[in-house]
Amino acid sequence: MAIMEGARKLLREGKIPSVADAAEAARVSRATAYRYFPTQSSLIQEAVDTGLPTTWEPDERHADLTAFADRVERAIAEMLTLTHDNEAVLRGVLLVSLQQWATIQAGDKLEEESIRRGTGRIPAIQAALAPYRGTLSPAALRRLTIGLSLIVGAESLVVLRDIWGLEETEAKEVARWIARTLTQATVNAIE
Repeated sequence: MAIMEGARKLLREGKIPSVADAAEAARVSRATAYRYFPTQSSLIQEAVDTGLPTTWEPDERHADLTAFADRVERAIAEMLTLTHDNEAVLRGVLLVSLQQWATIQAGDKLEEESIRRGTGRIPAIQAALAPYRGTLSPAALRRLTIGLSLIVGAESLVVLRDIWGLEETEAKEVARWIARTLTQATVNAIE
């Protein structure tokens, strides 16, 4: 759809498009764009939902605990690549969600639907950990999933790239190290 391509183009350029901006970029009327996307958040949400993978196919060959840390580290590396490849879109979603949060905190009524976040990373991490459901307790799997979710996504980019000033390669190395450390600590707790 042309409107969505216009929105994604603007997001890749680092701009957070309004519905009118996306219509202009797509060379369609505003009325048409608003018919499909009545709010900015619906436009941004659709850009994420249709532009990023929502599943991760786990490699079932390495489901033993000796390969657990390697498997999780590989999965996180793949997710980090997706995060970096889609940085502008993810930062756009983060910005809109922060603006919505500020509106609610100010006591104002949110005039559009809330942005949904975590719809990609949580299922991807759960898929990577799925072969260990019988080995790890539900509490351990949940805690590890939560911990790993902190190192992929726009938030990790903000900390590793913006605050620490790391280049993409070093940021990925640090995140992979964190993933391996969390995973090994989980394994150590059950041994």
